[in-house]
Amino acid sequence: MKAIDEINELLRPLARIGTDEPVGLAGGARAQALFTDIIAQERQPTTAGPPRRLRDRYRARPTLLGLAASVVLALGAVLGPSLLGYGDGTSISYANSAVEIREEADTYVARIKDPYADQRRFSEAFRALGLNVEIKVIPVSPASVGKIVMMQGAGPFHIRREPADCDLADSGCFMAVTVPVALKGAIRFDLGRPAKPGESYENEWQSATRAGEQLAGAKVSGRSVDDVLAEVRKRGLTAEFSLVSVGEGSYELKPLAADQVGANWIVYKVASVRVGVVRLQVTPERNPALEYESD
Repeated sequence: MKAIDEINELLRPLARIGTDEPVGLAGGARAQALFTDIIAQERQPTTAGPPRRLRDRYRARPTLLGLAASVVLALGAVLGPSLLGYGDGTSISYANSAVEIREEADTYVARIKDPYADQRRFSEAFRALGLNVEIKVIPVSPASVGKIVMMQGAGPFHIRREPADCDLADSGCFMAVTVPVALKGAIRFDLGRPAKPGESYENEWQSATRAGEQLAGAKVSGRSVDDVLAEVRKRGLTAEFSLVSVGEGSYELKPLAADQVGANWIVYKVASVRVGVVRLQVTPERNPALEYESD
């Protein structure tokens, strides 16, 4: 039990090392300081006491070395790959449970390891490297999975799948985002991930008739509600409704119950809501202020 107490005492300084400690060649300043403290404790002389027998002195040295080795292993367990790397010679700039960022040439490559993780985990990785980059990974309809669906700011960055063209629903498929090391300014972008069962899509502004979507190739804009519902049912889908209210230079959507919608009302657009469900944006009659896709 004494050895366990000594390990706990040596690990006490871990409180000063946070998960946002970026890793460089020295393993991070605070981590390096802790390691130095541990080594120093091995070298410090102890208070003088009664002399021990020769075999006791030889026994004490291996015990202390074993304790130091235990501390190193404990450090690895607490700090993870952010500090220790993977042993393949590749430098890791930052890693947490959600994302890993490696410096490659003049870029940072961020690989999304867990697209369903807490959103804060993605942005904290870039902040740890001094970059003002905010990433959200959101549930989207099929055609937007693995793509940037919204962006604010400007900068040369790219997104790809690793391996190429893999299925992001598989555990071995990752989204990789590349940004320059010398990136200036603030950037925010949303990345699309597969939705969980029953989860609503967060890109409802995009059409459900695009390639890869639930109504891919269907002609819906400018047609009657009855005609579009026939196409919806033919594809095994169900429908929700929104009323299009036109203002000055824009329009807004208000939820409608199915029994409030007439069969001859006009469909403006259709968006995917979640798996198996689409939403028809409708008006009681054809509105000249709207640009129907069939015009």
